[in-house]
Amino acid sequence: MKTAIIVLLLLTSFFLGCSEDVCDPCSTPTDNRMPFEMNFLEYSENNYFIDDVYADTSSGLNIFNQYYGNIPPIVNVQYLVQEIEVYKSINTIGPNFIYACAYIDLPSRQASSKYPDSLRFNDVPVAGEEETGLFGLLSEGKDYLFHPETGYITFLSSLHDQDVIAVAYKIEGQQNNLVYGEFFSELIHNHDSVAVLKLVKPKNLQTTFTKAWKLKMKNIYKLIPDLGEATDVDLDIYLKKADGTETNSINNKRLLELFGFDRLNPGGIGPDGIFDNFPGVTYERVSSEIIFSVLEPFGENIPGELTEFKFDLIYDTTKSFLLLPANYFIIKGKYNPI
Repeated sequence: MKTAIIVLLLLTSFFLGCSEDVCDPCSTPTDNRMPFEMNFLEYSENNYFIDDVYADTSSGLNIFNQYYGNIPPIVNVQYLVQEIEVYKSINTIGPNFIYACAYIDLPSRQASSKYPDSLRFNDVPVAGEEETGLFGLLSEGKDYLFHPETGYITFLSSLHDQDVIAVAYKIEGQQNNLVYGEFFSELIHNHDSVAVLKLVKPKNLQTTFTKAWKLKMKNIYKLIPDLGEATDVDLDIYLKKADGTETNSINNKRLLELFGFDRLNPGGIGPDGIFDNFPGVTYERVSSEIIFSVLEPFGENIPGELTEFKFDLIYDTTKSFLLLPANYFIIKGKYNPI
């Protein structure tokens, strides 16, 4: 049907005619978009969950996949983040700064209650789980994006090993709102000299910091390092085999569909062989990142048809120590920079 419509349009243009300086009905449209290509080890390091409940893949929760793996997305209202402040460690005093103690296992509190003073003093913080020092309040939209349904932060510039990230946030809760950490306005009104925050990223994050490592996301891929916004994204996924050949299908099924990027067609539900450019679900335009709907797309959550190519090391090894296996996946396509 699509072919018939295209042929009809070309024939109509041909017979109606137009001047050569206006159009050429027989010319092939040019694609001026920029190409990109990356392998499956090159995940973005700019995305972090604020708490391990959002990284929980058990059947009772699986908040991330419930949202990104369904049409329409399913939101777990109990864990919907209503308000958040994001802080990054600083070395010098500046505007909107606080001195804080941050804990990765920080318990929640009621909005009307306060944390005990014992949490405001920590002379010997546990590496990977506790941090103390100066923090500066970041600006949403300028420094980061936040995804309240799935509880993760996307930083708009690269983080450094020494950077510490901590947050204060409020969620719906089962019966009452629950608060983690202390908001900037509370500190001013209560005149607390030391804040209590929820730790997200400790300095020098490594795999031995198991709780913090779980919060680092490894299922989101940036088109080009340091690229700003991009639009008109199209992509495909290929398996590159040890003999040098590439294929974008297995058992007559496209990898794009197997990985959840081709679920829609112009008529509704069902694959059509084209990347579903679904803003905020398959692709984040502001950060130019592709979002897999599962947390370990090439590991524990790899499609069943591809289990022989599973590569768990992506998720339990520091990125700088990873080496490409004999068979690996690549993502390539085109985009328009803004």
